[in-house]
Amino acid sequence: MIYKICRGIVYLINCIWFKFTIIGKENIPREGSALICPNHVSIYDPCVVASITPRDIHFMAKAELFKNPLLGWLMRQCHAFPVNRGKVGIDTIKTSLKILKENQLLGIFPEGRRVNPGERIQAASGFVVFAIKTKSPIIPVGIRGEYRFRHKVEIIVGEPIYLTEYYGKKLSDEETVTLGEKIMDIVYGLK
Repeated sequence: MIYKICRGIVYLINCIWFKFTIIGKENIPREGSALICPNHVSIYDPCVVASITPRDIHFMAKAELFKNPLLGWLMRQCHAFPVNRGKVGIDTIKTSLKILKENQLLGIFPEGRRVNPGERIQAASGFVVFAIKTKSPIIPVGIRGEYRFRHKVEIIVGEPIYLTEYYGKKLSDEETVTLGEKIMDIVYGLK
């Protein structure tokens, strides 16, 4: 209930505060599991991305945010769960796989941190493993614009990426990283 209220408020704020546009919203599946994988430019990104679909998105969020009791409570109400960015724990992996196996949406920022415009870092490739293990599509999302009053903000949702040729295969770390970078090329191409 809190998630739906927050999503509605954020969507309204987006439409009033920014020149807000969503392109490709139809590429988010109406049912079944999927990984929502946007680029990461601001702490506000999860709110914006969550506001573009009526489906709940379960976002990974850095564990430090959960140390504040009030913020941690609110984030849990909005289906976020903690991840230790230094070393992803087994609980985070289990939670991620459970979400996908229950045919829900998992939100992951593959860059792992906010990235300045024009900068590019190597993405963490765990999202590729989750997609292959659960046979879930990856939905690339490009966030373009600045979160400033009356500035243009575009959310571009790309077509689902299915990794069917890799289902049931054990990829090396190098292959997983390479595949993750190819997917991030698509994400960056959207913005």
